Amino acid sequence: MDKNYTAYTRKWRPQVFEDIIGQEQVTIPLKRAIELNRVMQAYIFSGPRGVGKTTTARVLAKALNCKKGPTVIPCGVCSNCIETAGGSSLDVIEIDGASNNSVDNIRELRERVGFGAANATYKIYIIDEVHMLSTGAFNALLKTLEEPPPHVIFVFATTDPDKIPQTIISRCQHFRFKRMSLANTVINLKKIAAGEKTEYEEEALQAIAKASDGALRDAQKLFDQAVTFAQGKKLTTKMTKEMLGNVESGTLNKLLTAIIRKDIKTALGITEEIIEAGFELKNFMKDMIEQLRNIMIIRTVDMREMLVVGDEEYLLLKELAAETGIQQILLLIDKAMDVELLVMRSHAPGIVIEAFVAEAVLGAMENPEAFIPMPVVVKNEEKKKVVVAEIEKTPPVLPVVESPVETKIPEVQEEEEIVINENEASPVMPEEKPAHGLIIEDIEEEVEIKNLTKEIIASKWDDNVITRAKNMNLSDDLVQMLAVAGIMSYTAPELEIIGDSSFSSDFMKTHSESIKAVLKEEFKKDFKLVVRTKDEYKKNYAVKKEVSADEAKNIPIIKKLEKYFNITNIEVKKNIK
Repeated sequence: MDKNYTAYTRKWRPQVFEDIIGQEQVTIPLKRAIELNRVMQAYIFSGPRGVGKTTTARVLAKALNCKKGPTVIPCGVCSNCIETAGGSSLDVIEIDGASNNSVDNIRELRERVGFGAANATYKIYIIDEVHMLSTGAFNALLKTLEEPPPHVIFVFATTDPDKIPQTIISRCQHFRFKRMSLANTVINLKKIAAGEKTEYEEEALQAIAKASDGALRDAQKLFDQAVTFAQGKKLTTKMTKEMLGNVESGTLNKLLTAIIRKDIKTALGITEEIIEAGFELKNFMKDMIEQLRNIMIIRTVDMREMLVVGDEEYLLLKELAAETGIQQILLLIDKAMDVELLVMRSHAPGIVIEAFVAEAVLGAMENPEAFIPMPVVVKNEEKKKVVVAEIEKTPPVLPVVESPVETKIPEVQEEEEIVINENEASPVMPEEKPAHGLIIEDIEEEVEIKNLTKEIIASKWDDNVITRAKNMNLSDDLVQMLAVAGIMSYTAPELEIIGDSSFSSDFMKTHSESIKAVLKEEFKKDFKLVVRTKDEYKKNYAVKKEVSADEAKNIPIIKKLEKYFNITNIEVKKNIK
């Protein structure tokens, strides 16, 4: 074994600001501060793990204490630069906040800060994971931060800045580090590969970058491991994914093709092979979500630069995107994210994934409308009344208006009334059980609508509005989103609708003028269109009156919310003034 071997994470650690990639929002202000002699005496570097917080602190220390400095380009050859890079400098003190978090540790630090630097201009304290300090330790540090000696600079690195008291934050300049992008991670790995003279396949580096989840240090560690695994040979995608426990993209694409083309035998067969091969199923679901996201991007905006896939794979995904609708893709993504969480908690993750694949091919995702209420218009010409029964199917996702189907009901005598029992699965009428999921309305045909209501708009939505939208050449995606939108309220001229996802709501907001043109053509009125998400609707219609839980259950809007959003528990909180 080579005793002098150095891990890539240490060997390729940046030594100057120019080597720090993807964090320009931090490095540029720091360089300007050095150039203009405006260096602060306390900094906070916050951000995810492995993105360069401590590394940047060391580079800053080198830049300030270099024999030729302060300078934005430390020489790297003077004694101060070499000692700082090697962690042996007497004037750059690195402290682990997790293990030195007591009041006594900070008191000891306070006693030392008064002494000047031994060989450099500044005495620099780098405290890693500073949020782990105790409350007493932070209080002990406060006075030193308020009036620090001119030769002392503090750099606090943390992954959780919310745990740092505001009294500390207010005395520091705060820089926020970002997660490393996939592109920048691949660039860094290519640089290391060139320096180590390692041959590789492009997709292998992309797989490592994805597995690192935005932590550059993790990517370098995985690349080091992969190079060892390759034993001096070319690093291939197959080797890399085998090491990571990931399914090859070709196998994943075959599975997605079988799902979208409704080939249950092939889909379950591939799933079984993946489970039996012992792949990391959490990573498998993560890769599937990523690939579904790629299909969604192609289906909506088709921006090639947003995808990290090869040309051949791009053509296949484009073909799959053309064979499915945006609603089905969104439902698949939503369900896949739920399954990813279940896989991590389940004792039988294989069965969870098999059930997901079977449902994706054969279940309700083939027909999204199976999840939502299906109102039907029934006309009672004799009574001239409007009675509404909103009966949900299992389980409802959003209120939505489906195709109005004209259904006749028995004539009702003058003294009889139609009774709606909200606690039953369907409305109850005298001596006759009506059709499931009725919206019963009195709408006279061939008569101009003078008093437009929400119920009238809902009754004409699918049969008239959606058809008119198609005839007016609205995009297929927009028409599909309108078809499953929920009609929530109408107070002239404002019509409020709900998209069945945040994406749908944003898409309809963007094309609101086209939707208003269709509505005007149908109802001969100008509309003010308000598009909301489910969360916005819940918030706007929150119960503000102080009532008991039992009373709250009988409030009409609560009953609606219980049906539309599958509410199982109601908690009433009183406002304390």
